[in-house]
Amino acid sequence: MDKAQKFELLKRSFGIKHKLKVHDTMKQPETHEEAAVTLIAKWELEDELKAIEEILAETRRENVALKRNTLEKERFQNKIKK
Repeated sequence: MDKAQKFELLKRSFGIKHKLKVHDTMKQPETHEEAAVTLIAKWELEDELKAIEEILAETRRENVALKRNTLEKERFQNKIKK
């Protein structure tokens, strides 16, 4: 995943977090139907946020593994040269 894609996912996650804060500050629904609609909408946002966070976490794990591999190769090559 390139930086632009990561950037877009991060922006989206910030937007979702803001929407969730707005949900928390809204007045309580007056009917069970309104409560159900509000709860489902909140769940949808939370699910999307979790999916984005999982994608970004996986990307970071892959990036760390790549960086570690590179560093280990460099260290191994430096030992051979000595």
